Amino acid sequence: MNGRRAAEGLTVFGPDGAPPVVLVHGIRLSATMWRPHVRRLVPDFRVGTPDLPCHGALAERSFTLEAAVDAVRGAVREAYGATGRRPLLLGLSLGGYVSLAHTVRYPGDVAGVVLHGCTARTSGASAAVYAAAGRLNDRLGPERSARLQERAMRRMLPAESAEAVLAGGFHLPALTEGVTELRRHDFLALAGRLAVPTLYLNGRSDLPFRADERHFLAATRAAATPARLFHTRGGHLLSLTDPDRFTALVRRAHHLLAAGNDLDSQGD
Repeated sequence: MNGRRAAEGLTVFGPDGAPPVVLVHGIRLSATMWRPHVRRLVPDFRVGTPDLPCHGALAERSFTLEAAVDAVRGAVREAYGATGRRPLLLGLSLGGYVSLAHTVRYPGDVAGVVLHGCTARTSGASAAVYAAAGRLNDRLGPERSARLQERAMRRMLPAESAEAVLAGGFHLPALTEGVTELRRHDFLALAGRLAVPTLYLNGRSDLPFRADERHFLAATRAAATPARLFHTRGGHLLSLTDPDRFTALVRRAHHLLAAGNDLDSQGD
C-alpha cells in the first residue's frame, strides 16, 4: 500500500474522512515497521507514521527528546489539520516514551494515548541493558551489526513484518543516542502529569518493560486522568510478531479512548 509524504519524515495512509491515528515506531527501526498494520487499518482509519530523529528519513538528525516530541507533534497537527479531529496517538518503546512526553506537553492535541512497552524507569536495568547493546553495536561496526540484526528479524518475525522492518533499515546509532537521552528524563514523573485518557499496553512476557507498570498507572490516575493497564500475550515485539492481534488492539484502543467511551468503567 502506497502512502503519501505529508512532510519530511512523515508518511500518511488512508482517506482524510477516516478517524486519525498516529503510530510512533521503536528504537533503531523506522516508520516502515507499521506497514503491516496500515494494511489492516486502512480505509477504516487515516494513519500517520512519523520517523523520529536519528531514524528513517531523519537518520542524519541527532536524537533528543525535544526534537522527537517535535516530530510527533508535526504528525499529530497534520492529522488534525487534514481531518478536523484529534488523533489517537500510539507509541512503541522509544516511541512510547516520546509519545508520553508529547502528550504531557500538548494535552489538547490528542484524543487519547496508547503507551506500549514503555513502563520501566529509564534509569533502571532495562536502560542499562540497551546501553550495553549500543556499545556492542559500536564495537561490531555498522555493517556486521546490521547483518546480525537482519538475521534475527527474519528468524523471529513473520515475513510480512520482517520485510517492513528491513525496508526502513536499522539505525544503530539511535540505540546509543536514544538510551543516553532517555536516561536523562524521569518518565514516571511525566506519567503523573498526563491529562488525557491513557492506555498502558504491555505484553505479558515483556518483563523488563513491565517493571514499573503499576507505578505508571498509579501516577496517571493520581492526576485524576482516566487510565487503564491492559495485558496481552506476547513480548516486546508483539506488534511485529502478531500484527493481526496488535491491529485489533489498536481498534479496541480507539473505541475506548477516542470514541468518547468511559475508560474508567472498563476495569484493568
